[in-house]
Amino acid sequence: MGAFLRKWFWFGCGAVGLGTIVIALLSSGWLGFRLFQLEWTPQGQTDLRFEQVALPFENATDITAETGSLPFMAGVVIDVDGDGADEVFLGGGRDQADGLFAFDQQAGAFRDASGEHDLGKAEHDATMGGVSVDVDRDGWTDLIVARESGLWLYRNEAGRLSGGKLPIELEASTTALSIAPGDVNGDGAVDLYVSGYIRNALVEGQAVFTRPYGGYSNLLINDGSGAFRDASQEYGVWRQHNTFTAVFADIDNDRDPDLVVAQDTGHVETYRNDGVAPLTPVDNPSVSSYPMGIAAGDFTGDGVLDFYFSNVGHTLPQALLRGDLAADAPFNPMYMLFRGDGSGAFSDIAEDMHAARLGFGWGAVATDFNLDGWEDIAVAQNYAKFGQPAIIHRYAGKILQNYGGLRFRPVEKRAGAENRLFAISPLVGDFNGDHLPDLIWANLRGPARAFINVTPSRNWIAIRLDDSVSAYNARIEIEAGGRTMVRQVVPAQGLGSDQTATMMVGLGGDTSAETVRVVFRDGETREATDVVAGSVLDWRRDAR
Repeated sequence: MGAFLRKWFWFGCGAVGLGTIVIALLSSGWLGFRLFQLEWTPQGQTDLRFEQVALPFENATDITAETGSLPFMAGVVIDVDGDGADEVFLGGGRDQADGLFAFDQQAGAFRDASGEHDLGKAEHDATMGGVSVDVDRDGWTDLIVARESGLWLYRNEAGRLSGGKLPIELEASTTALSIAPGDVNGDGAVDLYVSGYIRNALVEGQAVFTRPYGGYSNLLINDGSGAFRDASQEYGVWRQHNTFTAVFADIDNDRDPDLVVAQDTGHVETYRNDGVAPLTPVDNPSVSSYPMGIAAGDFTGDGVLDFYFSNVGHTLPQALLRGDLAADAPFNPMYMLFRGDGSGAFSDIAEDMHAARLGFGWGAVATDFNLDGWEDIAVAQNYAKFGQPAIIHRYAGKILQNYGGLRFRPVEKRAGAENRLFAISPLVGDFNGDHLPDLIWANLRGPARAFINVTPSRNWIAIRLDDSVSAYNARIEIEAGGRTMVRQVVPAQGLGSDQTATMMVGLGGDTSAETVRVVFRDGETREATDVVAGSVLDWRRDAR
């Protein structure tokens, strides 16, 4: 046999041997399971760039079965001192202090500002969620926190937070997970929808669909003096079912805040608000699933609000996820994108926009990260109770870039903001005051990871609004380059979290906007014309 033939003979033997090994591995349960978990979506092209900076907080939640707490943590973006640059509040586990952090421009990192505030909490108390809202509309943003012990209010007195537990009694079986603020009855005072989950010690399983089981959620109406009463039954939303989070958003363009709820082992719930009790349930495309986080934005560019819901995805086989559902019962583990029609009806276009097949997800947030005029989505991923990464794949945390309202592609790796820790929610704010949306991953049982947006040559307009019912559900319209971009102020996006109150709108290649208009819920309109890129419009209305 000549040298040439011997070379190809041994090459062929090697190829056959390698192929045999690959086939054997593929046929093994372990490798097949791992391959099943992969997302198989290549990174998209992007000019988005992030730079990681230090943030000195590491969550230490104990999620031990029965004796520990539920696997959640708070993450709240809040402008405490009103200077236009956001701070971030991060919740700690039992016997761990919560923290408040501010970006230090000179150091190029976050510093711990907790000592400047009184954020004390009860002994052996874990912090599940929170929201920033100016409760008394005095121009200073307050903080409401959901803990195992109940709801806590920290009022903002000229830039300093202090307070204590609110006298609100929740069901003894329930832990408050997240808080959605809104003005349900239009009286100008903030009302709260508190999503409840069964206490960790009472958890029977995580796939119970068909029988009454779980915690209770509450709709709390503000009497105008800062006192809250439970109006859940009056408004038709009282029921027992584990719930992750909710948002108040105007889904039918009547300026009343409607309610969108993400259940665990259940459905997405949508309720129309007609200004009087009760709220009216509205059909939507969801079937039995695990909707968790909620992102709200106009993802298709048609001027109508859409909603994106994270889910368990394809990380586990459906046979393990269906729980007590009948074999023929509809079930959907994929992420959902509800396209709104402006009247309160929806269609699920997640597959059409290539945003359905992702791994195990948590909080989701909408924002235009690269300021091209199209709203992107950030999704937290991974579950702390799944155990070792040798068995369950660790996902990078998704930044889904929106390509012209036609499709999404993940870009977190190319943008330099991947996060393979146990993230509960992405947090979006402007932490260094340059009006580019920055990103923090609120990680459970690990260090928070912060990324400053350093994308060059961006054209943007920023609109400063009150972090209160004064601005909630306001409709923002920007006419630029022959296109009208529409945004709505929807607080409490994510999961147990809240985002910046500053609206950062990208202009893409345009250097100005012909018109910028805000229509508030009470009908007041603010408008500016010929607004050049880099402008900051301060349209706050609350007293200071």
